[in-house]
Order: sequence, then C-alpha cells, then structure tokens
Amino acid sequence: MKVIEATLTTHGKVGFASREVGRMTDTDSCILNTALHYALGLASGRYVDVSHQPTYIEDTAEIVNDVYVTPAAPARVERNESIKTEYITTNRNARSDTYATPNYPATDDPTGKSSKNLPTFERERALAPENVFRFYVFPYGRDATEVASQLPSYIRLGKKRGKGHVSYRIVNGVRRSGEFTLGHPLSVYDHETTPIGGVVMKQMQPTPVWFEAEFDTEYYAIESPFRNQSRVCYPADAKFLATKRNDV
Repeated sequence: MKVIEATLTTHGKVGFASREVGRMTDTDSCILNTALHYALGLASGRYVDVSHQPTYIEDTAEIVNDVYVTPAAPARVERNESIKTEYITTNRNARSDTYATPNYPATDDPTGKSSKNLPTFERERALAPENVFRFYVFPYGRDATEVASQLPSYIRLGKKRGKGHVSYRIVNGVRRSGEFTLGHPLSVYDHETTPIGGVVMKQMQPTPVWFEAEFDTEYYAIESPFRNQSRVCYPADAKFLATKRNDV
C-alpha cells in the first residue's frame, strides 16, 4: 500500500487549548487529527455554530472510508538532529486602564466579579514558527498520488488560524500481522484494537492519544523518513473516530 508521509512546518504562531491550567492556556506538541481533517479540507463544519457541540462524525462521513489522517507528532528534519518543540508564551492583560486595580480574594470580592468568570489577564503558550511535525495519510482504495495532489500545501491551524506549510511524499507501507510497537501516535478512538503492553497514553481534548504501545493485530510497516532506520508500524484499517461510529 502506498502511504502519504506529510511534513508540516509552522510558519506562524499556532495555538490551541490542549489544556487550561488556571489562567494558562497550553498548546501540546501533538496536533490531533480532529484538527488536521479540517485544516486539510477533508471536512468542514458549520460557519455559524450556536450549539457549541462538535460534529466530527457528521463532518467526515463522506471521506471516513476513503482517507485516514493520523495525529501529527514533532519530527526531526535531519537524521542526527534531536526532536524539539519551540514555544511562544504570551501574557495578555484585560484589566481596565486605571493605575491600580486591587486583587480581591474570590471569597471576599466586594465587586462580585470573581463569580462571573471575567478574565483580567491570561497566559498562552503556543507553537512557535519553524516547528516541524509529521503525520501520515492513508488513502484507502484510492491512488495515493491522486490524493496527495488534492491536499493543500498551505493550511491554517489553531484558534487564530496560524499558518503552516505541508510537503508530501509517497512512501511504501507493507501490510503485516502480529505483534509490533506503535511507531506514531494513534488516537484511542481510531481503532478498535487494544494494546497488549507498554502503554504511554496522554489524555488530550477531544480525544486521548496512545504515544507508545504494543499491539497484536494487522498493521502497516511504513517506510522510515530516514535511511537505514526501521519502518514505522501503525495499525491497519484505522478510521477516524472508529469506535464512536455506529457502523463499527
């Protein structure tokens, strides 16, 4: 099977709320495929959303059996370079212009604002430009070259739609069966199989992700981005939010 290896380079600040700790909004170094499906133009949501409820399953109903996009993980550009993620941290002030503003404790606030969730300041940690990520696109039953030609080279991601450039390479994936070690992050809901050991999972929103795990099922051994390195193993027939759909 031919698989599309995609390399994403951020060209601007890319921020999304992987977690919120107090007044801090933190962006994780893993870009979930929930965002990538929309960024690549494989799904589109409502322009005006008053329900504030995600519609991932409805939005991807037409392409879910044809194309699967994995989450994106930080990647090395050259073989000997280490993987690192650079961030930009921003402090934002939403206070009034008065010279001094008293900080009242939440339990004794004469203004009553503490119970209204009115932010006075916040911090945001977002991905900096020139971060490199890698993800894979599986064109089930379709020609990989054709699918790659339809994917955009420039995308927008995150709360402020930060810019990113994506390059694509067609690589070989050999279908095998048996035990293997996961070689790339997998959304927990994207495959019905369960790990047999070595699990490293991170709870993320909206879907938790397996970063490391050992499986015993059919998988694809995908050609490595670098020469003389072992293939990247990934469960076969993964489907976006597979365990959340009625046809599984």
